[in-house]
Amino acid sequence: MIELEQPSAYQTACDLMCSDLKTLSPGLELSDAMDQMARWGVRGAPVLDGAGHCIGILSVSDIARSAGSLAEPRLQTCPFMGIEREPGGRETVLCLLPLGVCANQRNREMRSGRLALTCAEPDSLPTDWQVVESAVPATATVRDFMSTTIVSVQTDTPIRDIARLMMNRGVHRVVVFDADLWAVGVVSVDDLLQIVAHPQITVNPAA
Repeated sequence: MIELEQPSAYQTACDLMCSDLKTLSPGLELSDAMDQMARWGVRGAPVLDGAGHCIGILSVSDIARSAGSLAEPRLQTCPFMGIEREPGGRETVLCLLPLGVCANQRNREMRSGRLALTCAEPDSLPTDWQVVESAVPATATVRDFMSTTIVSVQTDTPIRDIARLMMNRGVHRVVVFDADLWAVGVVSVDDLLQIVAHPQITVNPAA
């Protein structure tokens, strides 16, 4: 553990970045990539080719935006709900996803006698992962959903400049490159919030 003595205004990307760089390969199945990011506790990761060059970045936001274009929008807390009105005015919330995709699915016998796939938690808010996992094709890979527009900084870029760059470009993380243009870390919005809240923070370069 290293105690940072200098004021946060003078710290750089090298001071703040997570140097235990978690990366993805472009050919990795998207479902596996999402599982990995969930285990790592991150919402985005750089994508490296076979030579170790950064060719893109995959984030939950990018996946959710792309997945949203594949599904018909619904005026529900979950975009994959449908309403069926039974005789007598009773409304049933149907699940429009394939069977086995969502843990909230239930088979229920309708008044007509037929079985319908319904939602057991129609008023709950699904997590990002639930929405994303249910909308993307099973054969999708990281390459299909990654962003090839890489917003990056150098290791010596001041933190205040990183914050301005994120605001101007509308991104939640930047990739940090060393002098040889190799990806060596990531700085996220969460990292910036930590240092704003705690100007004299203790960081773990291996975290």
